[in-house]
Amino acid sequence: MAEVEYEGIKVSGGKLLFILPLLGTLGGALWGGFEFYKDYMDMKEQIQNYVAPDLSGFQEQLSVQNETISKTKDVLELEFANLKEVDSAMNDTIRAQVDGMKDKISDIKEELRGVEDDLMAETKLVEDFIKDTAAEIEKESTALMDSLDRQEERNRNNVDTVRGIINAFEIRMDSKIDKLNDKLDNLEDNFDKKIKKALDNPLNN
Repeated sequence: MAEVEYEGIKVSGGKLLFILPLLGTLGGALWGGFEFYKDYMDMKEQIQNYVAPDLSGFQEQLSVQNETISKTKDVLELEFANLKEVDSAMNDTIRAQVDGMKDKISDIKEELRGVEDDLMAETKLVEDFIKDTAAEIEKESTALMDSLDRQEERNRNNVDTVRGIINAFEIRMDSKIDKLNDKLDNLEDNFDKKIKKALDNPLNN
């Protein structure tokens, strides 16, 4: 098996395989440390060469902005106070209008209630008038029907009377016609006898 000797230290092949990765890792760590140190030194140089910028103009701008903000705040507070006053006045006006509307609505309700009562009273009068009129019409209709029934009965009686008169007249006429026929027959017989007697008379020759 291969061996490696360094400064009196011998390392066999199996250990060598174990040590080589360790050496690679150690070398990588050393390289990383060197790079870190290099970056640190570069940063240190930059910090040492850093020159602070002039912020006086920025400070002036901040002062102007602060003053502007303060004035704006005062204006906003004044506007807010004015808005509160306007809002309070509007609330009072709206409250007064609402109260007035409530009063008007109450008055309208009272008027509507009075109109409803009047309508109910007039409706009751109309209903009573209709009932009374219907009762009168029914009464007059009943009386008219009774009158018509009586008139119909009288008409029937009159028809029966007329029929009786006509029948009696027909009977009398029939009797007279019969008597007249008898008289005519007698006259005819007498006439025939007289003619025959005249014809049989020898003086007629």
